[in-house]
Amino acid sequence: MKSKRDLKKEIKYICSDLVGECMVLDLILPEEKHDELAQLVVDIALLQEQSLSNCTFSFDKSARDFASAHAYNQAKSQYFRQGYNALREQFNTRLGELVHELNRIAGYSKGE
Repeated sequence: MKSKRDLKKEIKYICSDLVGECMVLDLILPEEKHDELAQLVVDIALLQEQSLSNCTFSFDKSARDFASAHAYNQAKSQYFRQGYNALREQFNTRLGELVHELNRIAGYSKGE
């Protein structure tokens, strides 16, 4: 499993890359589309902010709640793995929606 630091870097990189695409399209597309692109950039920023804030959570049990240190470490590892997998799933789902919105604004269809 990657570290929380690497996960945060990936989220920032992906969101900034998508905003870069919006900026390029803003130069190419007619002015009628500029407001839609601006709203999309705001949505991307919200996704980044929410995802980064959701990266920080803690295990709510202590080592005394388990029979051994090994059991505690296993439970803690599983807890964080499930949490980060859920975060990735939510991020990727929302990211897919934003990419579809970007493609709609740009006029791309699935056939292209």
